Amino acid sequence: MWSKNGTGFASVGQEFTRFEHNPNPMFNYQAQIQADTATMDQRVSLLPNSPNPFIEMTLLWFRLPEAADVTLRVLDSHGHVVSTKSGRFAKGENHLVLKRADIREPGIYLCRIETPFGSAGRRLVMY
Repeated sequence: MWSKNGTGFASVGQEFTRFEHNPNPMFNYQAQIQADTATMDQRVSLLPNSPNPFIEMTLLWFRLPEAADVTLRVLDSHGHVVSTKSGRFAKGENHLVLKRADIREPGIYLCRIETPFGSAGRRLVMY
């Protein structure tokens, strides 16, 4: 939505980006992105597991803004918890190993990570 002064806002995910109109005819619009990186840096990120789909094991990657206790729950298509892992992890990128024996049955699962900084989920597939 644009205002009279040529400033507008666009929603990108949960963040807002601000665009300003540039009156110079050669450059109609000059985008000035003002992301709230401080807020983004304080959230947990659950990155894509590798490999996905998997047969014997997969690495579940996640990023923490600070060292914290982490709980990983794997839920089946009925919402039942089939595996839980937890531990204390350092700031930055970390990973957990999920093995076939942790889940047992092939299928589509929801992987959910819970931390003091929030939670995140991702779908994973085991053959």
